[in-house]
Amino acid sequence: MKITFKDGLYLLSFSILVSLMASCLGNDNYDIYPTTDAELLSFSLTSDSVADLANVVFSIDQRGEYGNGSIYNYDSMAYQTVIKYKVIVTYLSGAGTNNVLNITNGDSTLVSSGDSIDISQPLTLKVYAQDGVTTKIYDVKLNIHQVDPDSMQYHRIASDLPFLQTEDTKTVMFNNRFMTYSKIDNQIQLNSSSDAVNWTSEGISGLPPNAVIRGIQSNGTRLFAYTTDGDLYVRYDLSIDQWILVNKPPSIKVISILGYLNAGPNQPEGLSMVVDTGDKYVFAFTGDFIQWDYDDSTSIPDDFPLYDFSNCSYELMYSQRISIFGGTSSTGVIQNAVWSTETGRYWAKLTNDVSVFPPLEGANVVNYNDEFWLINGKSDTGYNSNIYYSIDGGVTWLIKPENTQTPEDYSPRYGASLVMSNDNKSFYIIGGKQNTALPEVWNGFLNKMEFDH
Repeated sequence: MKITFKDGLYLLSFSILVSLMASCLGNDNYDIYPTTDAELLSFSLTSDSVADLANVVFSIDQRGEYGNGSIYNYDSMAYQTVIKYKVIVTYLSGAGTNNVLNITNGDSTLVSSGDSIDISQPLTLKVYAQDGVTTKIYDVKLNIHQVDPDSMQYHRIASDLPFLQTEDTKTVMFNNRFMTYSKIDNQIQLNSSSDAVNWTSEGISGLPPNAVIRGIQSNGTRLFAYTTDGDLYVRYDLSIDQWILVNKPPSIKVISILGYLNAGPNQPEGLSMVVDTGDKYVFAFTGDFIQWDYDDSTSIPDDFPLYDFSNCSYELMYSQRISIFGGTSSTGVIQNAVWSTETGRYWAKLTNDVSVFPPLEGANVVNYNDEFWLINGKSDTGYNSNIYYSIDGGVTWLIKPENTQTPEDYSPRYGASLVMSNDNKSFYIIGGKQNTALPEVWNGFLNKMEFDH
């Protein structure tokens, strides 16, 4: 029904007058005055052709922008949702009656609760109070995601960084700063950054030149490194650049740092390693660097990776864990397995030969979007250009859809560092090598991680 603005006011006034007369006739003791409440109290939409529309929750901002109220859905509807037809609008007003005009594009159409309405474009609604004079205007918008939330965005944010122009680099996050250690001409260099774009050269104290750069690990507030001689070093303070030699048992040498196990309700906290006892490699664990827990009677498995693996510390089913992915074993064989521990001393192999990634060295694994993602890496046949993922803690693996794979101008690589952002919304791929070093930084994120709503 199409009516003029004056006709709309007449109908609204007549409806309000009837309700007032009914109220007065039923009550001889009180005077009833029409209210000046012109606010909408609730608003919803439904459509037989868009089932999810009924689940959309609308917020009503009575103040809004430019003096108008606003009605909108904070959580946008799914990408590619299409509203082809008019939808049913249901509302409740402070006046308790049908008192809304659709004034979009200068129109003046009465809208009763339960009428159909075109929501393909933003609406402007004018609400009348019972007095027929007081009004309030609302801007109505149905938000629909305009980009695929499950697609990845990749951007090269820095390039030609001189400290990455070497094959031996490692970047870790330490007290919310990116820390990149590089070995150039047998000298260790350190560069740090707060954003992975602008970098500052820093001095190094206490870390010997024979430190294994690729083996440097971080638990966020401490750094750990070992040397080719089997010594262990720790850095505790961001403000004081001082590496301290750990007083370990003289009968063992550190061969590899596997990761840092965070404390759980019934779990110890500390560093998990492989050490050489003189005649065999064994697992070792220490929480205070005074007491060392290891069994010199049991060797690590022959297929357990010692070098060029990726590791991740995380929580699964209320249990703290460390898992390592791929890498090269002590026998020189490149692996495609996942190993995990909840104690730091006892490791279990999670994978078999079905539904796993190929044997890879120098790959990167990140716990992202409640999944493990495996990126980069090199095998006997070339460089890995796929992104693999696991939703079951690393037991089975599949290839991610095309909309999450790296772009054409991204060079497959191995030996890169992958660091999560402080808010866990994105990750950074720093350095790496192919035929030569790749002195660049990439940032990647899922679109939905960046949505405001």
